[in-house]
Parts: sequence; structure tokens; C-alpha cells
Amino acid sequence: IAYMNLNIKATKTTLTPSLQEEIEKKLSVLEDFLRPEDKVQVEIEARASKDNSQEFRAEIIIRPSGLFADASGADVYEALDLAVPKVRHQLIKSKDKKVSERRSFGGLKWKFWKRD
Repeated sequence: IAYMNLNIKATKTTLTPSLQEEIEKKLSVLEDFLRPEDKVQVEIEARASKDNSQEFRAEIIIRPSGLFADASGADVYEALDLAVPKVRHQLIKSKDKKVSERRSFGGLKWKFWKRD
């Protein structure tokens, strides 16, 4: 990942190099929406579910924008697969909002500054 400031934390599980590589690969879809100063924090947590099987939780936080997504799954990869689209959707929504604001104010500015 070229410039993404990424921090990965594993709770009650081991962060292997292959898992870290997989997390980076899955988060690479977010690169187009992130600024260089954005910090991406990923937490992977293993916990016991009610039926004594293991459940994994993935949590993604992007600062300073404050975007947050979390998901649970039977394994780490499923949890990540569920959390990444959530945060991607938030990033797209945020970017679309900024672009539409810029376009609407740009048109307004043009109307006021246009001399006939």
C-alpha cells in the first residue's frame, strides 16, 4: 500500500504476516478515497460465541474523518469481507457529498461573478 497510514491490532489472536498481507490487500480498495494524512486503524478480535465456537470481529476506524465500521464472522476473512464494504460505502458517500457541495457552490460563485 503506497501511502496508507495503517495500524493493525490483534486481540486474543495472532497477527501473522499472511493475515497482515491479506488485510492490506483488502483495504487497498479504499486508497482512492483516502488522503495522505488519514490514519486507518484495524482491530481483529477473537471471542467465544454463545455456542462455544470462536467468532471473529473486525473493526475499521478512519481518522480524522471518524468513519467506523465493524462486522463479525466465523473467521477473520469473513469479518473483513463484511466490514470493508461498509467503510467503503461511507467513504463514497462522504466524497460524493463534498463533490456535490463543491459543484453547487462553484455554480453559485460563477453566477455572482459573471459580468454581463
